[in-house]
Amino acid sequence: MLLILAAAHMTAQTHPDLSGYWELRYDSMAVGVASLTAAMSGRDAIKAQVRHDAEAIRRCTNIGIPAIMGDRSAIDLRQSPTVTAIAAKPPSSMRYIYTDGRKHPSKDDYDPTTNGHSIGHWDGDTLIVDTILFNGSGVTRIPGGGVRTPDSHLVERYRLLAGGNRLAVTFTWEDPKTFEKPHTYEFRYYRIDRIAEPRMYNCNPNDPERAKFLLEGLEN
Repeated sequence: MLLILAAAHMTAQTHPDLSGYWELRYDSMAVGVASLTAAMSGRDAIKAQVRHDAEAIRRCTNIGIPAIMGDRSAIDLRQSPTVTAIAAKPPSSMRYIYTDGRKHPSKDDYDPTTNGHSIGHWDGDTLIVDTILFNGSGVTRIPGGGVRTPDSHLVERYRLLAGGNRLAVTFTWEDPKTFEKPHTYEFRYYRIDRIAEPRMYNCNPNDPERAKFLLEGLEN
C-alpha cells in the first residue's frame, strides 16, 4: 500500500497541478467566428438552436459542455493522477477527465451525456483532453457559432500561465455536420482563492413566470 501511495504521489508531482477555483472575466475570451456548414448557418437553424437552449434552461436540464466551461461563475477543478474533476455552479453533472490510460468506450457500451466522455494525457506541461459521445440535450451553443451534436469531437489543451495564476484552455471542435473546418477558441481563467456563493444553483422548472420570461418572443 505504501508503495502504491508513493507511486501516485510521484506521478502527481511530474505534472503541473491545475487544481483550484478558476473564474472567467471580461478579458478572458478570445473567440473567432466559426466557419459553419450551409445547414447550420441558415436563419432557421439559428432560431432552432436558440429555442433548444432556452428550453433546456427553462427545464433545468444539465447544461453540459461547452456551457459549463463558459459560465461566469467560477469552476472548481480538482486533479489527481488518474482523474480530474470539474464542478460548475449551473445545473450540470460533474465532469470527469480520465488520465489513467483508458480509451473511449464504444457507442454500444456508453449512454451519451451532455458532458460526453473525456480522456486526457500530458504533453509536457499541457494536459490534452479528448471528448466524444455527447448527446443532444442541454445548452448546445458553441462560442463563435455552431452547436454541439452527437457527432461532435472536442479537443482541449490546458496549461498554466503567469506563475500558475492563469489557466489557459484552448478548445477545438470538429463536426462535419456543423463546421466546414475545425473551430478553435481560447479561454483564460483567473485563479481565485475561494468561492463566496454556495455551489447549489436554485432552478425551478415549474415556475410559469420564469418560463414566460425565457421563452417569450422566440416564436417571432
